[in-house]
Amino acid sequence: MELLIKELQKLNVQNAMKGEVKTKLAEILPTLTKDKLNLLAGNYEIKGRSKMKKQELADAVQAAIVDKEELALALRMTGEKEWELLQKLLSVPYLQDDTVLPGATFFLINAGLMYSFYEEDKLYYVLPEEVKTAYADVALPTLLKERERCQQVNAYILAAMNLYGVCSFEQLIKIYNEQNEDGLDEAELIRICVMFARREQSWHVDGGMLIADYFDEDNQEELDGLLASVANKPYYVPDKQEYLKYAVYGYYEETPQLAGLEQYILQYLCEDKGLVQNLVSEIQFHCSMAKPIEEILMGFEEHGIELPAGDQLQMIVHLVINVYNNTRMWSNAGFKPVELGGGSPSADPLRNVVPAKPQQAVSTKIGRNEPCPCGSGKKYKKCCG
Repeated sequence: MELLIKELQKLNVQNAMKGEVKTKLAEILPTLTKDKLNLLAGNYEIKGRSKMKKQELADAVQAAIVDKEELALALRMTGEKEWELLQKLLSVPYLQDDTVLPGATFFLINAGLMYSFYEEDKLYYVLPEEVKTAYADVALPTLLKERERCQQVNAYILAAMNLYGVCSFEQLIKIYNEQNEDGLDEAELIRICVMFARREQSWHVDGGMLIADYFDEDNQEELDGLLASVANKPYYVPDKQEYLKYAVYGYYEETPQLAGLEQYILQYLCEDKGLVQNLVSEIQFHCSMAKPIEEILMGFEEHGIELPAGDQLQMIVHLVINVYNNTRMWSNAGFKPVELGGGSPSADPLRNVVPAKPQQAVSTKIGRNEPCPCGSGKKYKKCCG
């Protein structure tokens, strides 16, 4: 993990501007390539940008970056790590820090609010003077209140995506209004969704539905099946404190069944705790998606742990089925099978399972369902993986 984090930090060096630290937009923007300026101009939807000369493009981008409405919009979308970094930069000419993970910088850099420099083997981060001036002119008390509101609604969206996979506007509004006194209506929810769609998200909107980024054009049938499965079903809705835990990408309930499976694998099959934790997380993910038992068990081989034979195989299958029956599932609108009186994923759980001799495995592989170590908040498979 530490090696991967160091590799990710190297990305900061690769993406940084080389040479002397500059602190003014008027000095920074002209040094960017026209392609980079075009990207920034595209983010701000500047019209006629394809016909502009480089300096004209730089001037147009600078005007957009320091526009009060645009700046306020960007600040409302800023996540906690990004906000903390921004606050540090406001009080200094630049920040020297070689440990910042890319996930805390992507949005600020893509919005043109922050720039990084690499000079004499050190990384520097700059919030340009023009941005600081524009920030001071924004009505801060109002902005902070609006940002808090937007971030809370976004947290409810993220939690719904993690817990349910799909969620209608109507259902999300119902959950929010049952747990908060400041009512949310569809018009405001749509405005917030449109705003957050301007930056990369782990969800998208389609036909009045919020849909997790797990679903794309390649698995439309799976999405259709999920929608059919949850149609007219009640949703599992924990209390506010527990519900908002699911806003953390990849969060899941750590059940006794998961702990029992992990302990058994560590004791009999593999002593590498990190690898086993990744495997168990992967099994939890596949159970949450109601995958067939044989597909779930394939995870052992994918992580370099061969399935045993005989009684040990029976025990592994038994433990995995216990995990399955006690996992919150998208197809059950967040309920566990045991809460609905459901059973195991297969009447013949050993079907298609090919046992092999036990093997001790060691690996530094990050599970695809694990949070990406870059700090983006997204799962590894949807980010640097």
